[in-house]
Amino acid sequence: MQDIFRTDDLECKGLKIKQYREGYRFSSDAVLLANTVRCKRGDTIVDFGCGNGVISLLLTAKTPCKKVIGIEVQKDVAELAKQNVELNNLSEKVQVLCLDILDAPAVLGKESVETVVCNPPFFTPSSGDKRENPQVALSRHESTCDLKNLMRCAGEILKFGGELYIIHKTQRMAEAILHAYEAKLTPKVLTLVYPKLSKPADTFILKCKKCSPDGLTVDRIVVYDEKGEMTEQAKSLYNKTL
Repeated sequence: MQDIFRTDDLECKGLKIKQYREGYRFSSDAVLLANTVRCKRGDTIVDFGCGNGVISLLLTAKTPCKKVIGIEVQKDVAELAKQNVELNNLSEKVQVLCLDILDAPAVLGKESVETVVCNPPFFTPSSGDKRENPQVALSRHESTCDLKNLMRCAGEILKFGGELYIIHKTQRMAEAILHAYEAKLTPKVLTLVYPKLSKPADTFILKCKKCSPDGLTVDRIVVYDEKGEMTEQAKSLYNKTL
């Protein structure tokens, strides 16, 4: 019987990850987001919608955080995330909870953590291919928690001055910024992600700070040059430099 899983090298401090061959698998967006997160030593990070745990794993290597709490609503995917934590001997540092994001404030406590990261489903429930693998569809489309409630829950569990890092598609940028303000999360850094400089930005990373004065910086990441080769900037983010 063929194994339904495969194991991939994350190319970061020996980290490995087990993934479904035909189900949910992480994308380059998750890696990109993990490489932009900054926190202080001893901080707790919550990974909303952690999937198979890729961002949670990478954050243990790329930040000085004390703990990462991954939240995943799909039972089978959450179980896989737990297996990946054990695979990398990170059980003392990473905890995975099978939980809806909407329940995070009640379970974790309000104003309890310093950082929230999220690579959420990009699409609304009414969009997308209905023939998709159900597991993949749930990962790509908002189900129980939409963007507005995601921001609200992040704002509730973050401490004063805590930070949210979220990656999303540019067509939903205005919506993300609006709901961030509603949740008392002030946008501080907006990074536009360009597949090539000659093409429009299709993705953005938004860093918000809770109860912070206004003041937004706009940055950019260009992934490939016009020859189709990864830029030095992208290589540094994706751990491709020598």
